[in-house]
Amino acid sequence: MGERRKESFAGVLVSRLTGIIVFLILLGVLNLIAGVYVRSPAFLRVVEFLNVNVGFLVLIAAIFLVGDLFGTLVFPLNLPGPFFSAVGAVFTVVFIFRLFALVGEMTGIGVFTLFSGTLALLIYILVFVVVLIGGYVALFADPPGGA
Repeated sequence: MGERRKESFAGVLVSRLTGIIVFLILLGVLNLIAGVYVRSPAFLRVVEFLNVNVGFLVLIAAIFLVGDLFGTLVFPLNLPGPFFSAVGAVFTVVFIFRLFALVGEMTGIGVFTLFSGTLALLIYILVFVVVLIGGYVALFADPPGGA
C-alpha cells in the first residue's frame, strides 16, 4: 500500500540542523533591519517576541530532532521516537498559545485569553495523548524495516 520513505540518520540530522541554522540566520537578519530600516511597532514587537522565545523554539526543534533520529533506528530502538514527538507537539502548542497572547495584546482582542489556565492544560494533555497514540499506531502499523 502506501510506503513511507525512510530517511537515514545522517540525512535527518543534516536537514533538521540546517533548518535550525536557517531560522537563526533569518532571525539575525530581522534583528539587523529592526529599528534601522523598519520602524513599524508591530514588526518590532514580533521580532522582540521571537528574540524572547528563540531558546524555546530551538528547544522545540531539538526535541523534534531527537524524536526523528529515534525514528530512523530499527525496532526496538525507535520506541522513544513517538514520546519525543508528543513532547515536541505540546511545546509547539505552548508556543502557539504564546503567539495568540501576542496577537491579543497587539489587536486588543480578548478571545485569546481563553487559551490559558485550565483549558490550556487540558489541551496540552489532549495533544500529548493524541500524538503519542498516533505515533505508536504509525510505528506498529508500518514498522521500519518490515517487509
